Amino acid sequence: MSIEFAAPAAGGSGDSLAPADVEGHVLVVEPQEYVASITTSFGDKDAIRVNVHDITTQTSHADVLWFPGGLIGALKGQIGKRVLGVMTKGTAKPGQAAPWLLQDASTSAPAVAAATAYLTAATAATLAAPAPAAAPAPVAAPASALDAALGNLAAAGPTA
Repeated sequence: MSIEFAAPAAGGSGDSLAPADVEGHVLVVEPQEYVASITTSFGDKDAIRVNVHDITTQTSHADVLWFPGGLIGALKGQIGKRVLGVMTKGTAKPGQAAPWLLQDASTSAPAVAAATAYLTAATAATLAAPAPAAAPAPVAAPASALDAALGNLAAAGPTA
């Protein structure tokens, strides 16, 4: 007997998607969990694990870790929900880089319509038609009228 093993995914378990890659894009972000203190090359950092549906490019990214504090703050309280926004840069503080932010797009009718259409199509693509019902088993001819009556009663099911 042989056991098969799969290799781990390259680069970790999730997709890689930097905020800079989706700047200006309409996104549906699904926060999955807040992750405290991940060891990185820059020291221990907090992160938010998200699934991202890029409505602008019509692509989805699963299990993405985002580290920017502005994104963590905006998404930490939204775990289990869908957040509709546009990835933007905020105003930089002196000596710091501009923070990444999600600008609210939940009141934009075109953004809501585009996101709804994309998510509906993405969901529909994962559905399969039900398998055809199996043909009923052939029923033997009753041996007598009593057998026929009992068969009809059994087919009708119990009555109240």
